[in-house]
Amino acid sequence: MSGKAQIRQKLEIHDLVARFADLVNRKAMNEMHHLFTPDAVLDITGFQHIVGRANIITFLTDILSLWSGIVQAVHSGTVELVPDTHPQRATGRWYLTEFGVKESVDTYVGGVYSDDYVRTASGFRFTRRRFDLLYMRAGTTVTAQPFPSDLP
Repeated sequence: MSGKAQIRQKLEIHDLVARFADLVNRKAMNEMHHLFTPDAVLDITGFQHIVGRANIITFLTDILSLWSGIVQAVHSGTVELVPDTHPQRATGRWYLTEFGVKESVDTYVGGVYSDDYVRTASGFRFTRRRFDLLYMRAGTTVTAQPFPSDLP
């Protein structure tokens, strides 16, 4: 694969991740189905394991209903294209923060998404998203965890 093709694929994945955050911020879950494969998995370590695009969207709709306002900001990230034997697959890791008001409590979250992507006829889509909480402040309660040891 040429360097230009690799750059295009990485930019497409960056856009996918940015679109996810945009939809979360706007609570536009009716548009979320374009981002996941039908059999996608969403893992929120220690909290939920959701299988299937429809179930993921239902879960996100329910969880976002608890937030009266939310801002999800994606920070640094990496994309690794799977070698030429599987040019339609990639992985990524993205650090993010979320802040807003959840159930009437000022809340701040920092964490990391570990993703698997597959290229479809419509472009790259999430096949798996895993979220690991690294920091959370809800009101005056603070929780912090180290980077997950089972992630590369």
